[in-house]
Amino acid sequence: MPPLTLEGDTVSKKRRHFNKLVTDTAVSEHYELTPINETDSDIDNLLKIEIACKSRNVDYVIEVMKSKDMLYAATAIKKSTWLITDPQYANIINPEYLHTQLKPYMTTKAFNKLMLHIRLNLKDETRVEVFYEHCKDTDSACRWLQNCSIPFIENVIKNERLIPVWVFKRLCKRSAGFLSYYTRAEPRCRNIKQELLFLLKSHTEDVINMIDDQKHNYMPELGKKKTKIIMETFPQKVLDNFDRYHGYLDMSVFVKYLPKNEIKTFLCKATQYTFYSIDTWRCFLNQMDQEDRFEFVKKTLIDKIDLKVLFAKEIQSFLERRNTYQWYEFLPFDVALSESKNIIRKQNLPADRCSILIVLISSARKCPGHIKSLLKYYFEKHINEPYNYKIQFVNALLSSVSAHKFDVETWNYLNQLFHSMEVYIESDNNVRQCLEAIILYNVLHDIPVPEIVEQKLSFNTFRNIRNALNDEQKNKLFTYILNSTWSKIKTDNIVNESMLDVTLNELSNVLVLLKDWNKQLSDYSFIYETIQKLIKIKEENKWTTDMSCLYNVNKSWRKYMFEESLSLSLCEETCLNALKHKPQLLTRHDKQIHTLRTNDTVSLRRVLAKLRVYWPDSLARHWTEAYMQSLNGPSGQKAVINGIFLLSPIDKVVQLAKKHVPSETKINWSDSNQADINIQKNIAKHLHVARPLVPLDTVLWYAKGDYLQYAIPSLNTILFNLSEIESRENLLKFLDAPVSLQKFGICQAFLKFKINDLITILSKIWNTTKNTSIKTIIFQRTYNKICKIKNEFKEKCLWKLLSSFLDDINFKKGVGVYRKLISFKIIPISIQGEFFMKSYNILSCSPKSSDKDSYLDQLLQWTPKLMEKLDEDFVADKLLSPAGTKLCSHNSQYIDSFACYVLYGKSQEDQLVRFNKVLRPAMEEAFQCWNHNDSGSLYVKSQFKKLLYNLSWYFIVYFSLNKVPLPTKLFAEILITMLNGLPIIKNYVLITSWKFVNEYIHLMKEHETILNAFKLRDVTISNFPQFSKWVYIPDEPEKNWQDNHNKLSPFLGPKIVSFLKEDSEQYGPTIYNLFRIAFENMFKMLAFTSNVYTLDTLKYMLVDENFISSYLLVALCFPKNCKSELIELRVKLRSNPSEIAKLHYYD
Repeated sequence: MPPLTLEGDTVSKKRRHFNKLVTDTAVSEHYELTPINETDSDIDNLLKIEIACKSRNVDYVIEVMKSKDMLYAATAIKKSTWLITDPQYANIINPEYLHTQLKPYMTTKAFNKLMLHIRLNLKDETRVEVFYEHCKDTDSACRWLQNCSIPFIENVIKNERLIPVWVFKRLCKRSAGFLSYYTRAEPRCRNIKQELLFLLKSHTEDVINMIDDQKHNYMPELGKKKTKIIMETFPQKVLDNFDRYHGYLDMSVFVKYLPKNEIKTFLCKATQYTFYSIDTWRCFLNQMDQEDRFEFVKKTLIDKIDLKVLFAKEIQSFLERRNTYQWYEFLPFDVALSESKNIIRKQNLPADRCSILIVLISSARKCPGHIKSLLKYYFEKHINEPYNYKIQFVNALLSSVSAHKFDVETWNYLNQLFHSMEVYIESDNNVRQCLEAIILYNVLHDIPVPEIVEQKLSFNTFRNIRNALNDEQKNKLFTYILNSTWSKIKTDNIVNESMLDVTLNELSNVLVLLKDWNKQLSDYSFIYETIQKLIKIKEENKWTTDMSCLYNVNKSWRKYMFEESLSLSLCEETCLNALKHKPQLLTRHDKQIHTLRTNDTVSLRRVLAKLRVYWPDSLARHWTEAYMQSLNGPSGQKAVINGIFLLSPIDKVVQLAKKHVPSETKINWSDSNQADINIQKNIAKHLHVARPLVPLDTVLWYAKGDYLQYAIPSLNTILFNLSEIESRENLLKFLDAPVSLQKFGICQAFLKFKINDLITILSKIWNTTKNTSIKTIIFQRTYNKICKIKNEFKEKCLWKLLSSFLDDINFKKGVGVYRKLISFKIIPISIQGEFFMKSYNILSCSPKSSDKDSYLDQLLQWTPKLMEKLDEDFVADKLLSPAGTKLCSHNSQYIDSFACYVLYGKSQEDQLVRFNKVLRPAMEEAFQCWNHNDSGSLYVKSQFKKLLYNLSWYFIVYFSLNKVPLPTKLFAEILITMLNGLPIIKNYVLITSWKFVNEYIHLMKEHETILNAFKLRDVTISNFPQFSKWVYIPDEPEKNWQDNHNKLSPFLGPKIVSFLKEDSEQYGPTIYNLFRIAFENMFKMLAFTSNVYTLDTLKYMLVDENFISSYLLVALCFPKNCKSELIELRVKLRSNPSEIAKLHYYD
């Protein structure tokens, strides 16, 4: 049967004929679908595929999807949307069938395309949810959520995973109810509120509630449109919460919603927030009534009469730093000019005078008479100012007013300034705005433009001023610019390419002018004629000048240049356009096209694809012959071979590849026949572009020796697209190959094989090879697979394999392995504990080196986050053994490990067991070497103090996360051990600080019923910083701790006073100084950095007026920057009759 030929000249006509054939044949009962045949033409095969799709021949369509030819598979997928949407085919379009019956036989690219097509078209919520559940352990699972049911999505967001921001935005667009879960979007470091503002107009109240939510204190930036929406809907809410909104609103819009008579009052109340910018003040002042503005500006901002009465200190200092003349723009011009003259006379610097005069422009710009007065004043008094300041003034003026509207007298004043600035003579000064103003004024007033002005001003279409002109003025200006620009175009006597370039640039300016003024090229035939003339000059001289600057000015004009398009812009786009409208152009310009065909830097992939399908016997054959004739040419082999492969059937591709297979694996670069080498290199590089995929064996002909480096793109592409069945069949070819190819086999195993098979293959390779690079690749790939797989069972299976690799004594573990041993951010949670223990065993047993020590230190920093996952015996017997040495050694890195280990007991009794096993003996040894000195530092004492801080901090962390019981017995036992092992005389502050912490924990235990339950949904241990000198509690748990402390303070305050009484009796009344240090240390240990904690406690410490030491202690501890509302505490301190107490507190 002869191949089918489509009627018509262009792509569209051929496609219409093809569609008619499909429609007619699909209803015919006599047409028999035969299997796809690679030897048939593309049109014949595509006709079969589309008929099968139209007639819903399921078996045929599925078989085509398995094709290696991506064109056929993609067509079957695209045309069979019914297979996805129709419920009767749910037995096929489901994850189980697709992954077991289809995926093993499909190319990777085709299967990915099918899954994308399903995800975009399947709308049945129940079926989509099945797809989500199937891939829920992967990152791509979130892509399915959009078409799931609302309750299902809500459950996923609440309980299963964080949602990428781009997905979350789509979910919120579907249901605004999801806005309340905005904290579940990732990455959480971004301002998710900003990302969700696009819903403000359609779901204003929901978005406002999200903005006001305090879980995340970030506020989004609200531009003009969004400020307008908020102020129209909830103006009172913004005014009531202005302290929250003030830095994010657009003030120019906000102020429009304030009554004019209330603006002054509002300014006086609100300036404490944000008004530290003249621009902000301008928004408010310009909105006030003129009389009120004049009085307010003159009296308050300039004369500063009632400045101190109206404004807070912060804004007073801002206003006092402003130059008085900056407010003159808000005064009536006559007043502003009069006041300015007085100030200008006192200024010695021209820069200051210039600044004042520029402010006057703002005051005068709305009235032509005021502008005339200002220019007259400037001309009479400041004509001799230095050029740099004169040009600043003139440019500011021209930017603020329309100079072409000046009357003759006003223009004359400005023109005299131009003369004084050397605008009308040759100079190096940048006076572009002046030149534009002169041309605009002269043209609109029918005054000839001086030749020097035309010469000095570069091309300008005056596009920005066009809309401000009337029709007559537009015609005048456009005609002038067109004539002026056209006069520079000379088509006669173009004798070289540089002259042609100049002419093209000027002609391009003319076209840009037409475009900017919305003119049509068809109305200016002389321009089109000139373009044709320039093309003729170029072709007659065989120049290679690029003329695309003319073709690309306006896409809609290309239809007028269609016949010349290939001469103007020789590229893939114009070739495609020719195929759409007149393919004969390609034949007519064959010489030019051949230059394009053999250009290595140009891709013609889309053109070649259409030629192969729609013109197989004409243009495609001609192009193929042209490529073959150029194959042995001196250049362009890359483009030639790429073109041959894209146009040729697979058997021709294989035949050409076989013909040029290298006889030697090593390239002889001194060989005189470099053309053959270039052909071989490019064949190796481009085998993967052929359609359908070439057999793997064809690529392997080139994947050896020196040619392997060139075959890598083809090899990677072919291997990636192989079906799972073919991958199994071909794996042995790689595993039994040289090392360079084994690496590809290993990568293929990771890509195509299931976990059980993969583990078997990798174990076999690992045990049989002695090659270091192969083992390194296996280790790295296994490690990367573990980090990405996101399935706990598979993670543990692969970890068992990776662990065996690490146990191999023949596997050299260098810096690359060490880096991976400490990369816990990407290690799955399910194996982090085992991974840590394995990493520690390896690093601690490795030969001593600076690298090893550095990585060990980095590993130990993860101990606080991983302690609950570590085996108790490992920590006690390996990590912290010998305990005394690791606690007392100089600069010990194990301090936080000791603290976290004892805290992580399951009960108070378990905490004591851990303490007695590890920390007690370590403390006792530390007390024995307490006074060891290193360069003047008592480092053991210092490290023990750090231990206490660590214990306190990680108690806060773990208890906030509900991970540990209250360590009352543990902390009490530590205190007893300290009292028994350390002399109180030299360690009073340290022991007393811990006694306070211990008491704080006991109070929490005694009053457990008043404590808030720590149910921190969106807070994990990663939100807490690692211990350092400056630590902080994250916002949400901080609120809980402040609330709890507020309830504990009535009990804590009197208890502190009781301790002070005991110590005063034992050590004397002056002990309160050291006692104060211990008291403040308690808050530092617990990371209670806010003054709120201290003040809440101090309020309950003034319980005994006769116990003066307590008053002295409170006076010393009273924060310097406390809130003024704590008047009661201040009054109490002042009310004590003791002179000593009054001396210590002076407000």
